[in-house]
Amino acid sequence: MTVNFSEEKTEAGWQKTLDEFWKVVTPTWFEWLEWVLILGVVTLVAQETENLIVRAVTAFSYVAMFFYLQSLFFSIEFVGFPGARSYRIRRILSLVISGVLSFSTWLLLTTLVGQLGGYI
Repeated sequence: MTVNFSEEKTEAGWQKTLDEFWKVVTPTWFEWLEWVLILGVVTLVAQETENLIVRAVTAFSYVAMFFYLQSLFFSIEFVGFPGARSYRIRRILSLVISGVLSFSTWLLLTTLVGQLGGYI
């Protein structure tokens, strides 16, 4: 997938782009929320039982979610940066945006898991 910051569209073109974006993102978001609930329960069970296997499953789950988010966001190519003339600079900027998005999303989801711990 490519995100072009310099792309010029009509209002109808942007509306179509936004509609397509939300059709893809919304089901994915709710799938991630399911993951948060599952991780919340597994984390709570690991804390309550102090079972080594459950703790290992919990740790693996956090790591797996991190790498999944990285693979997802790093597959997006961001282009059209104003003033970025060389391919190398454009690629670095794209990687930085992808890294910030993947880490921020992981941090958000794991924070939600932590908040659920007191309510499950």
